Amino acid sequence: MRLDLVVINGTLVDEHGSRAADIGVVDGRVAQLAMAGGLAIDSAAEVLDAEGLWVFPGFVDPHVHCRAPDRPDREDFASGTAAAAAAGITTILEMPIADIGVSRPEILNARRALAERDAHVDFGLYGACGTLDRTLIHGLAEAGACAFKIFTLDVPPERRRSFEGITLTREDDIYHALSIVAETGLLCAVHAENDALLRIGRERARADGLTGADAYLTAHPQAAEAMAVAWMAVLAEATGARVHIVHVTSAWALDFIRLAKRRGVQLTGETCPHYLLFDEETARRHGRWAKIAPPLRPAADREALWAALADGTLDILASDHAPFLPHEKEVEDILAIPSGLPNLEAFTPLMLSAAHDGRLPINHMVALLSARPARLYGLYPQKGALLPGSDADMVLYNPNVSSVIDTATWQSRSRGSARIFHGIGYRGRVVRTIVRGRTIYAEGQIVGPSGWGQMVRPSPKLEPAV
Repeated sequence: MRLDLVVINGTLVDEHGSRAADIGVVDGRVAQLAMAGGLAIDSAAEVLDAEGLWVFPGFVDPHVHCRAPDRPDREDFASGTAAAAAAGITTILEMPIADIGVSRPEILNARRALAERDAHVDFGLYGACGTLDRTLIHGLAEAGACAFKIFTLDVPPERRRSFEGITLTREDDIYHALSIVAETGLLCAVHAENDALLRIGRERARADGLTGADAYLTAHPQAAEAMAVAWMAVLAEATGARVHIVHVTSAWALDFIRLAKRRGVQLTGETCPHYLLFDEETARRHGRWAKIAPPLRPAADREALWAALADGTLDILASDHAPFLPHEKEVEDILAIPSGLPNLEAFTPLMLSAAHDGRLPINHMVALLSARPARLYGLYPQKGALLPGSDADMVLYNPNVSSVIDTATWQSRSRGSARIFHGIGYRGRVVRTIVRGRTIYAEGQIVGPSGWGQMVRPSPKLEPAV
């Protein structure tokens, strides 16, 4: 067999542990795995010597906002997937906030065409199920939606077009949406904050004359998240839907996720790097530049999130890359500033560095970034693994160097808003990112073309989530 690519002398690190291995690739897929020195390389078209490097399965980020086509000045599929490639992320799952929310198959198909033109890495596309229209929801599933998304809170009037079909604030509407999504077999991801409690929080912040981070922390209380997670646990059990809570921030919310799992409910959860690395004091120091939704929590909640990753209460990690331009953050009233951080290029480097520092075993961290999200979204073993037949998505990683984040070098168009990450030191570095056998990123440069990325869709036979 003539191999297109052979990666030799590396240490393969995946959910099962680490071992010396050579990897042979044909037609963009893993064709052979062998012990070091076990593959014939004389006739291979390309040979990469990974001596001294760790080789990971390509990372899967299930929570990304590229902003195209509504706000490509913030980020488009070219810049967003370039940022992903720089972090070893070979598959992104793109949220359905667009010029018009992705509530109809024709909108999803148009977005697919845009991403296929521009993306450097593979991608999946969420659909919106808030129309409560069975025909549209099933049509999105048939068009290849990787999952569905809802927000349990309202959005400002100027953003409602982009959130069409995505926001649902009433329990009966959420019940009906989940009942239809359950028929598709796809997962429904949920931004869980209770709208009524958010209104109370905003009113309290205004009445007390609060400003800056204290105003925002008061406007988004932990009770709003905990209430919404409790709702979703009950509604998931009542409908039989697969419900996934995105960006979990608090120990209070974790308690409801644990209870649901003990009851056998198909409820899963993720958290993000900012909630694991920062806390309320960070929010107060950085103000508008640390405004995310839900907000940063006290240090005790940060530690609870790490424990939940270790014990399986939380299932995966995600970036929630949410790019905004610096001038959009430079508004006097913090409650009027858009929430979100660009962070694809900080996400995996900082999480892998945390594993170096002993927060989690390295194979557990790699699983949270690769195999587990791939399983949860029905993409395993095409994604998230380096097994015969898997896509040849690989990350070559040097564990023996130290680096400092310089956001000025990032690929993201909104890098100027990532001030919260600038100057952070970390261990290890992604040196090469390979998508389906082709190098997309190497030694600090994007070397693969726009348009290489392909759309992924869940397998009809879903793998277990964990």
